[in-house]
Amino acid sequence: MNLNRVLLIGNLTGDPELFEAGKSKIVNASLATHQFYENGQEEKQQLTTFVDLKVWGMAAENFAKLVRRGQEVFVEGTLRQDRWEDEQGNKRSKLYVNVSNWQIAHRKNDGSAAKAPANGLAKKR
Repeated sequence: MNLNRVLLIGNLTGDPELFEAGKSKIVNASLATHQFYENGQEEKQQLTTFVDLKVWGMAAENFAKLVRRGQEVFVEGTLRQDRWEDEQGNKRSKLYVNVSNWQIAHRKNDGSAAKAPANGLAKKR
């Protein structure tokens, strides 16, 4: 059995970039997720991971209209890999999350995430 599902909550590192590819609208964005831990001296440390996102169709248009740099969002999707050759003929690849659902996340006063009504439903690709 195979499973390819990604669930992330993080902050956008920049404003979404909306463009058209043929008849499809696509958004490229980057999400920063944060993990906190204590090192051996009980000092709190933060590990940040940056994840590229692609959002398609009407969900991409809504994402580009509603979400801005620094905002916290919840995304759900699958891992995908682009492969290409650069100008020198070197094989390159890059992982990204192909977003199928997203929602703006808001923090309650107790620090837990609550989902906002603004969301985007994407076509499965």
